[in-house]
Amino acid sequence: MAERNTGRLLSLVDQLLELSKIDSGNRKIQLEKGKATHLIAAWAESFSYLAKQKNIDFEIQIENKDREVWFDADALEKITVNLLGNAVKYTPENGGVRIFAKIISGILDFKIENTGEGLTKDQIKTLFDRFYQTDEQNDGTGIGLSLVKELAELHKGAVTVTSNKNQNTIFSVQLCIDKNKFKNVIFKKDSAYTEKVLQPVINDSFSEVEPTIDENLPILLIVEDNVDVRNLLADTFRKAYQIISASNGEEGVVKAIEKIPDLIISDIMMPIKDGIQLTKQLKEDERTSHIPIILLTAKAGDENELSGIEVGADDYITKPFNQKILKSKVTSLIDLRRELRSRYSQEVILKPRDIAITSTDERFLEKLQSVLDEKLIDPSFSVENFSAAVHMSRMQLHRKLKALTGLSTSEFIRSQRLKLAAQILKKSDVSISEVGYSVGFNDHAYFSKCFKETYNCTPSDFAMNK
Repeated sequence: MAERNTGRLLSLVDQLLELSKIDSGNRKIQLEKGKATHLIAAWAESFSYLAKQKNIDFEIQIENKDREVWFDADALEKITVNLLGNAVKYTPENGGVRIFAKIISGILDFKIENTGEGLTKDQIKTLFDRFYQTDEQNDGTGIGLSLVKELAELHKGAVTVTSNKNQNTIFSVQLCIDKNKFKNVIFKKDSAYTEKVLQPVINDSFSEVEPTIDENLPILLIVEDNVDVRNLLADTFRKAYQIISASNGEEGVVKAIEKIPDLIISDIMMPIKDGIQLTKQLKEDERTSHIPIILLTAKAGDENELSGIEVGADDYITKPFNQKILKSKVTSLIDLRRELRSRYSQEVILKPRDIAITSTDERFLEKLQSVLDEKLIDPSFSVENFSAAVHMSRMQLHRKLKALTGLSTSEFIRSQRLKLAAQILKKSDVSISEVGYSVGFNDHAYFSKCFKETYNCTPSDFAMNK
């Protein structure tokens, strides 16, 4: 990871220096004779592993591979790698990337097409401006495409882009390969690229950390678009938590609702849906409102922290983060939920205004109490009935109740019936069998067994000692 990110930093510095040379007029085209299309094919091939990780249909169509022409290999590499890197990066999973290259009439012509959201006309107008980004959530710097354009023009060529919304984007590059049309250039006798292409242009073939799953451990959802940071977080917590992950806020919301994790760590700056939007949506949804959320961000400042806290984030930490501090914050929030869970489990009747953290939790507890008041004494009242009554799936209700009370849905129903039975035994002289039936137990022996397991005495002894 360190080597890869050092390489990225070196590449960024190299691109900035290249732009500086172009601005000062010191960047001269260095022509050498070689197989330009063969190089493009080799550079393209080095992206195939990244494409495979996203299940991208990656197609390379190169003509004239053995034809030698005059070109600046360093400029061609920077152009190709920048455009291919963007194509793979911005193509969604199961999408497609196509690379076409050929030589025709003194021109090296190649195109890179990728499927995806596409670009608007306004975005295309400013796409090649330095430091411009189509979306402030992007983690790029906005210099790659500017460098591509200026290198193409320096090579007596051009780069253009066409895009169809929600279909595809095509970058077309034409470079002059007729050495007679160049003036004031350097001609190189020996190519330094013949051997270089045997190695991948980028060493970015990472893979997700796959932690061992222990279903007894609490679930931690990590929402982070940077794979390295996502892997670092997973590696930090995998011994103590079941790790699930998402690469953007929209995916994070889906997984949070599906899995109902015990805690969420989310980046703020992400594509599609950011961490603030994710927090707001989950805190307003009664299925997920109880889940503690820690927001991570590279943006320091009170305003950014306030925006996270205002939508219900439980904590906030800036990048680069200290792993020990983050682990401590996670542990504290999990411990706090355990304390609240203990308080809930002791309640004979749920008291949302006394216990609930958010108004959404409050509404959920009121809904639970309303259902219990109406259905608890019905012997046929089941887990399926309960989940349907509160408009949740069985798993969602199970995870929600487990987080709030430490009990599964069936255990919670039984617990509430036993608490109601204890109340009745304290206040009236009804027979033990009638008490059991009155709170929803249709088997007297089972009622007595469950009561003894909970209160360490039989219903009769409990009634005598009231």
